[in-house]
Amino acid sequence: MFNRAEVIDKNFTRFVLDGRLPESRSSTNLHESGLRPAEVMDLFESQVMSRHLDLIARILKNQNLCYYTIGSSGHEGNAVLGKVFRLTDMAFLHYRSGGFMIQRSKQLPGSTPIYDMMLSFFASIEEPIAGGRHKVFGSLPLLVPPQTSTIASHLPKAVGAALSIQRAHALQLDALMPSDAVVTCSFGDASANHSTAVGAINMASWVAYQNLPLPLVFVCEDNGIGISVQTPNNWIEQSFGSRPAIKYIAADGLNLFDVYAKTREAEEYCRTRRRPVFLHVKTVRLMGHAGSDMENTYRSFSDIEANEFQDPLLHTARLIIENGFASAKEVVGLYESVREQVRAVSETAIKRPQLSDPKEVRSTITACRHKEGAACSVRRTASASV
Repeated sequence: MFNRAEVIDKNFTRFVLDGRLPESRSSTNLHESGLRPAEVMDLFESQVMSRHLDLIARILKNQNLCYYTIGSSGHEGNAVLGKVFRLTDMAFLHYRSGGFMIQRSKQLPGSTPIYDMMLSFFASIEEPIAGGRHKVFGSLPLLVPPQTSTIASHLPKAVGAALSIQRAHALQLDALMPSDAVVTCSFGDASANHSTAVGAINMASWVAYQNLPLPLVFVCEDNGIGISVQTPNNWIEQSFGSRPAIKYIAADGLNLFDVYAKTREAEEYCRTRRRPVFLHVKTVRLMGHAGSDMENTYRSFSDIEANEFQDPLLHTARLIIENGFASAKEVVGLYESVREQVRAVSETAIKRPQLSDPKEVRSTITACRHKEGAACSVRRTASASV
């Protein structure tokens, strides 16, 4: 069957009710994770929300109503990062960060992440971060600068942002982040090979090696494949596991208990020591690179099916059922209730005004309104410190 999104969707309900769930790849238990049962259920809800956004995007694209189908399926474990890191910790995200954005939004009452993302699917001029020009993760209230992250162009910016924290306070500037903030930056295993990523990580290592503060957590979400090219086994660990002055931590991104414990370890180390961390999160990629990707042209059917059985939602369902937080029927009930929620939101979002011509596209592009004032302020402060 070529519609793998439909297969994955149906398999979730069937496998959960049949008790056919993947075995754990991690030994981390609930107590070791530090999570409470209610927090596990909350994270699972965010994972399911992200998944249903991916699923409805495929349906709407087939109806020529949606314009973007690169999703976060297989990477939903990054919801944990949206919980662990604070709203005052700037986050530079790659394009599979749906779980992160939804969970982080829960820290800010009144946020509407599903609606905001649906506006981007429909290229609505009311979409809050890009005015409908692009489906991109970003939010000023959530302190997530919007990124087009396919070539790791956001990694040098993340290094600069981390360096700026102490510098801004030393210069007594109006700082966006508090003095104990950290910066997070997520990217895929393929992006780690770009020269921009290599240069940024080397700079972080060079700075930290000299004992200068650099509170930055690099998050490599490793799904083992870049578009259609497989990443060599153990390449990320061998390449970044022993960089000078960067702490390396490996986590199972399919297991909420393990990825939460390891993310907390990374966050505490970075925040208290003001030194960089390379958090290597093993994930899977589901539904191909995007809706237009025919995965069967470069992967065998058996490999595709085996990969799909490692669905992080199935792994979380197993943790929930094994620990008695909810029954299989209740897990499926939550899954279906979120589907209905996303569907209802889409029916509202699709009615909002959309970009229709080049003039409207240009009207959404705005320049910095305080460019001159900001530059003068920096010059005055810098001059006073000389």
